[in-house]
Amino acid sequence: MRRQPVASGALVGALTLVLVAGCGQGTERDVASEPRPSASQTSGPSLYADVAARMVSARTAQFVFSGTGGGETMSGSGAMRFEGDERFDADVQLTMPQTGRVRAVLVPSVSYLALPAVKGLPKSRPWLRVSSTPRTPIGKQLGPVVDQLRAAFDPSQCLGLLRSARRVEEIGPALVEGEPTTHYRAEVDLRRAARAASGPVREQYASMLEAGADSLSYDVWVDSSGLPRRYSAELPSGRQLFSVTGVYRNWGAAVTINQPSAKQVFDADKLTADR
Repeated sequence: MRRQPVASGALVGALTLVLVAGCGQGTERDVASEPRPSASQTSGPSLYADVAARMVSARTAQFVFSGTGGGETMSGSGAMRFEGDERFDADVQLTMPQTGRVRAVLVPSVSYLALPAVKGLPKSRPWLRVSSTPRTPIGKQLGPVVDQLRAAFDPSQCLGLLRSARRVEEIGPALVEGEPTTHYRAEVDLRRAARAASGPVREQYASMLEAGADSLSYDVWVDSSGLPRRYSAELPSGRQLFSVTGVYRNWGAAVTINQPSAKQVFDADKLTADR
């Protein structure tokens, strides 16, 4: 009988660092100077509905992001297809000083993770397949990581935080990478966000609430066509600052999101954990 490869415990430990990228966590600001906040306010759910409709129409985009959380840092880039709350595909590359480069291909029913060198995984098969219903301990450990990646990059979950906003204030005009936009700032109610979420994402919000936070600051910059160009969120929590910034580019441009070939993949449900 062929011996199955052993997944190093470091594998899961390295990937859990990705959790700090969960939406509501990263950094960076290069937006042009903005006026003081105006008195104009709008509904968070209404703003999200308008922006989501425009994203579905454009369908594709590229993005870059950076983040900090719990003393860890990360950055990366990717491409996505967005067809509404039920359909999101992405190819994402993450770089973390502590673990190196991680790549993820996210499609609705399954995800693939390409990791730094891991004991037991040959170089010719660098991808781990993680199903939406994992069966083994390794698969079940990686499942929440994939869920967090989706929460970080799926606009229905990330920009969808606007649906839990207590209020959204129109700050005013601003330039994002030379493009005219309108800057909005929302205060997101973490209790409402937790009630709307599920699984590991809900647990993440619950941990923020337990740490004493009840809201996070969320900013989004929307261009004249109604598409998001930048988002930023931050949450002071004790002595650590969790924040995230992302920039969307090239809305509507062709993107390629391919699942790796079967010969390059190990199924996480066929891996055993080391002791």
